[in-house]
Amino acid sequence: MIQTYTPTHAGSLSARKPLHYMSDESQNTRSRARICPTGWAKDNGDASALVDVSDELNCDEFAFASSYNSGGMSAAEGGLNPAVLPGSTTPTGNACIGTYAKKLGTAVHLFSINGTDPTFKEVCGRSSMSGMHNKESMGGNFGTFMRAMRIMDKDAYWLDTRMTAGSTCLYGNATPVVCKLTAQ
Repeated sequence: MIQTYTPTHAGSLSARKPLHYMSDESQNTRSRARICPTGWAKDNGDASALVDVSDELNCDEFAFASSYNSGGMSAAEGGLNPAVLPGSTTPTGNACIGTYAKKLGTAVHLFSINGTDPTFKEVCGRSSMSGMHNKESMGGNFGTFMRAMRIMDKDAYWLDTRMTAGSTCLYGNATPVVCKLTAQ
């Protein structure tokens, strides 16, 4: 949803907006902490999204904290899409689209935090979700990809989510946000 419907289209080949790898682990950690501060997932999540009793709520951010596209990277640090609130220069997750995962029947859906609808002008997103789902989505694949492709600091790469915009993203006023994405 964030890649498709926000203006940055981070990692989208069709929009010609690559992600840019950031190799500095201390910058990754600082960027992630700005978007997903400690306790945010628990404070904003719904336990129905958890897979089992060993699972815990995680904050998942996009664009990735390990990219210069992350909303958590300030312009002074080389960030391409800093998530700053008016009157500030420090990036914060409060400037991102905020959602939480909740199970309804057998499906897990994303809901807006505090009923606030996104404007889709935000440059990033964060969501409270199952830690298992968060970790399985990239798992060991990202590290393997980076080594295999010999991606170095500031190198550009694409992220194919295998999803296409289903032509609808309805929002506003009392209308719930409904984005239909279709697997390819």
